Amino acid sequence: MKILGLFIPRMYGALYQSKFDWQYATKNNGIKQQAFRNGEVPWPRGKMLGGSSSINAMFYVRGRDSDFQSWSDAGNPSWSPKNVNKYFKKAENFEDMELNKDPEIYKTYGQEGPLVVNSFNSTYREITQKVIDSWDYIGIKQVPDINAAKYRGYGLCGTSRVTARNGQRESTYRAYLNKAKNRLNLKIVTNAFVTKILVNDDAKVNGVEVDINGKQNRYLVKFDVILSAGAINTPQLLMLSGIGPKEHLLSKNISCIVDLPGVGKNLQDHTSLYIPIYGDQPALEDTAKQRFEVAKYLYDKTGYLASGPITDVHAFFSRSGNMTYPEFQSHFVLLWKNSSNIRQLFYTFEDDVVDSFTRHNSNQALYLCFFNILHPCSRGKIYLNTSNSHDHPIIEDNYFDDYRDVQASVDGIKILTKLVSTPYFKSINASIPRIYFPPCNQYEFLSDLYWKCYSMQLTGTIYHPVGTAKMGPDPKDSVVDNYLKVHGVNGLRVIDASVMPYITSGNTNAPTIMIGEMGSDMIKAEYLP
Repeated sequence: MKILGLFIPRMYGALYQSKFDWQYATKNNGIKQQAFRNGEVPWPRGKMLGGSSSINAMFYVRGRDSDFQSWSDAGNPSWSPKNVNKYFKKAENFEDMELNKDPEIYKTYGQEGPLVVNSFNSTYREITQKVIDSWDYIGIKQVPDINAAKYRGYGLCGTSRVTARNGQRESTYRAYLNKAKNRLNLKIVTNAFVTKILVNDDAKVNGVEVDINGKQNRYLVKFDVILSAGAINTPQLLMLSGIGPKEHLLSKNISCIVDLPGVGKNLQDHTSLYIPIYGDQPALEDTAKQRFEVAKYLYDKTGYLASGPITDVHAFFSRSGNMTYPEFQSHFVLLWKNSSNIRQLFYTFEDDVVDSFTRHNSNQALYLCFFNILHPCSRGKIYLNTSNSHDHPIIEDNYFDDYRDVQASVDGIKILTKLVSTPYFKSINASIPRIYFPPCNQYEFLSDLYWKCYSMQLTGTIYHPVGTAKMGPDPKDSVVDNYLKVHGVNGLRVIDASVMPYITSGNTNAPTIMIGEMGSDMIKAEYLP
């Protein structure tokens, strides 16, 4: 079952909390997020070739030009919107032939890259289109393609592009590594755990120390070590290797070779809060049809299993009508009446909270909207628990540490919940149920105080951590420079989501792949004629 989840879009949830997942969780702060089991928010990360691109929901969202302008303005001139878009196109092989008929969409995407970008063929498009129409009705205007559209007004909505090919996941392993695995200058080693980057007293990187099936190995390098371990493992590995905040390293009995205070800081994430909407339609799922859908997928890789459990309906919106970027995003999941797997969706919460979310499903369908804050003001951090590389680091997400995020959450929820007053949702007698959780029960339902409490206690992650090895010119608060070289270290680059100085306006898989493309060209420009 779990192996199938590596390839079949519908089944990736089976990978969570398995051997293919690092199984990280945030630190319980004792005050917020207490609706989660043990006060900890699980942070699944891909522990396999392709990393989290092998475990994610496959949505391909580039972000907005303003995101990358902010990167450039922060002292990273190579990362301008013009240059970034060149590298998005370098990666892309856009295969939606219908959308390619639109000249604006065609010129947006690359056509000859290694990464297939396409669209899901939903088996219940009639319902998802009604949800899109509902967003459009409240002023979040429908567009044919989210990446190609200019952001204007109060927002936009539509179906997202995805990294999928022929009904299967298009991870970075499948798009890049698998195609290159027979090259003479590439050796892929699996079941390998890097425990340390070898840095001498002159801050020159000589190689890496690796645990392979329990045996310690050392691999020396002629030129550079490239660290692409992600926003959690990258800062952990830097600190274990003596690169990071000096006082913290010394407290773990690690000699500090390069004092870089920014390592592990600047942690940003897109928060996710479930907003449940119940309605009378659709009715019970047809189990016979489901069995047919399985056979259909086995036959030609189409049908129900060929798209993910989270629908491809996305909305991006703001509180103001004159913004150039969205403040919020929404995904949604549809669960039919009396759905057999509804409790699995809420597995991260305490049992009484799960009961509250699911109690109406025996009689009504659930339209579960995920509400995401795209540009939180709060910043978290990652630091070492011990000097043992096999011990998970401590993750302090610090969601809502900045009160501006609390108010933004309330304002954004009040926009999203306007959906229940649209013609389609009225036609199915839609309503928002109260979710019972003791700290919030004292507040009037749907009031600002209720939504503030609800936000602070039930907000989790949409799995987009970035920023913990921030790119910037000043080693006092950043970790890598414009060319992704670690400040103060010779022969070490970081190329992954941790270098983002600011999080992008949407799902982070596409920008991370773009970083890989530009980073590889930076290496080639330095070492090849």
